[in-house]
Amino acid sequence: MHTLKDDFQEKRKEADILMNHIQDLSSEIGNVNKVAILKSAFIILLYNVVESTTVLTLERVHEKVSRYKYSELSQPLKKLFVEYYLFGENKNKQQSMLNLIMSNSLTFPGYDEFTKKVNLFSGNLDARELSKILGRYGIGKITSLNKDKLLTVKNKRNKIAHGEVMFKECCRNSTFDELKSIKIAIFDALEQMIASTEIYFNQQRYLES
Repeated sequence: MHTLKDDFQEKRKEADILMNHIQDLSSEIGNVNKVAILKSAFIILLYNVVESTTVLTLERVHEKVSRYKYSELSQPLKKLFVEYYLFGENKNKQQSMLNLIMSNSLTFPGYDEFTKKVNLFSGNLDARELSKILGRYGIGKITSLNKDKLLTVKNKRNKIAHGEVMFKECCRNSTFDELKSIKIAIFDALEQMIASTEIYFNQQRYLES
């Protein structure tokens, strides 16, 4: 978890640097469009932090879980185990895989392999989706203050990514204080996710009780 936490703090520093740059430019005359574009870039950065931190967290979970046999795992992980190995297979292959699973002959897949067959998310991460994903592993829910700001970031990011609005228009009317509150809410939610995952590891809740 140390590498994950270090990466997370680096991302926080990057967000702070961009926030300070936006504040500095806002105090100068003639930078309206530049500031508007940077505000949208800030939203993109925040969403990337959400997605990358989620991926890194789940990678750690898969690394930990892959060391244990199917019979040792918690019920949520057993469901994911079965979903991965039986998804999209014909009946004969499913029966063969099921036999291997029950005999503890297969291992829990790494995150990259798992997501080739099971779609956990795709450009849609907000508090509700994060809670849904974490719930599938038995980790917990996002309950942090102002977690609804994740939805704001997701929606704005998607509008920019899909070309619905221009960079310079998407966040033009967002104040510095609004952006700051969004940033705080995003990092609070992700801190909770990391902390919940650490508790999940420490209490070995990935194993059958």
